[in-house]
Amino acid sequence: MPLAIPVSPLQIWAFQGLSLIFFLFLFRALLRRASEKGAQSDRRSRWGILLQTVGILTVGFGRPSVVLPLFSPASLLATAAVALLMVGATWLFAASSSALGRNWSIVARMRSDHELIRSGPYARVRHPIYLGLLLFLLALAVAFGHWPQLIIAVPLYLAGTRIRTDVEDRLLEQTFGESFREYRNSTPALLPRF
Repeated sequence: MPLAIPVSPLQIWAFQGLSLIFFLFLFRALLRRASEKGAQSDRRSRWGILLQTVGILTVGFGRPSVVLPLFSPASLLATAAVALLMVGATWLFAASSSALGRNWSIVARMRSDHELIRSGPYARVRHPIYLGLLLFLLALAVAFGHWPQLIIAVPLYLAGTRIRTDVEDRLLEQTFGESFREYRNSTPALLPRF
């Protein structure tokens, strides 16, 4: 059985409520995406998706130890951390999927009319959706008190992210050439520079 740090119902409720909003934006992006017929895709990104998913599920595995009083200082601090992480995750996903528009897809692919997006969150990082999903993973760990599982979950998630970013960067370079190389050299992959 996984180790669980004590949590309160408040931080779990915060995660559940904000997750609903996150998944509404995901559903909206799924409805807005363009047809993938004739798109150049790379199935290797599915391995990355699998590793990222296993990383997130690793953090969610097991029962939380719900013993903290609802409004204790530890509960309020953890709830604030969950809210901050989830607002960041949701904003990054919503803003990034909106900036991508019809280019957004779950699996790495390039459509014939694909555009190189460099605005919105893409002005700061090349793969902001994956940063948002990392924030989601961390919020889940805080909400459920599954901090010890991060030792396994974060490396799995980052390995999957590396596979996906490599595949996507390769497709973008093949499509946009020097324009993408210039963008890659000036913009970090996952963590923004401050």
